[in-house]
Amino acid sequence: MSVLVFLVVSSSVQAFTEACQLVAQMAGPDYQAKPKRFGSLTAPEDMPKSVEASFIERNGGWFIYQASKDWFDVDHCGPKAQTVGTTTYEFVPVLLNRRTGSNAVVNGVFLIKTYRERHLDEIAGRYGFKMVSTLPNRFTAVFDVKPQVSYDKLIETLDRDRDIEFAVPLLSEPRYRPR
Repeated sequence: MSVLVFLVVSSSVQAFTEACQLVAQMAGPDYQAKPKRFGSLTAPEDMPKSVEASFIERNGGWFIYQASKDWFDVDHCGPKAQTVGTTTYEFVPVLLNRRTGSNAVVNGVFLIKTYRERHLDEIAGRYGFKMVSTLPNRFTAVFDVKPQVSYDKLIETLDRDRDIEFAVPLLSEPRYRPR
């Protein structure tokens, strides 16, 4: 006797247990959350020692660092700032692209597709997003969604919005070059 089991999964968002897990899930199957890594526009020679992180690689204008402990947590997958003396340093989450081996910076830019063209302006106003560019598909645009405490929580919120078909992060990463 065989038993068939059907699993029903709600759209694309499920519960998450680590920082930037939903961001990685929405970015695609090649991406992995890396809570100990962060990106900064501050060069290694200018990074204060109190930050306690080692430089990994450069990604365009971004410098990627690895800390010894989690830099981001489940409630804070978003930009962070730390003031040392009179200078404020900013840090953003990073995902690992397992296919290319490079780090991708979560920079607060999302591609959002709505069900109707008018919804683009409505969600911009509703959430305080800045529309960066419309796309040839008239229901789709690129938005700057900063500032956010957690991009994971933002994805949960957008997933529940009836006007939004999907929202995916656009990451800053080196262009893939086949070997």
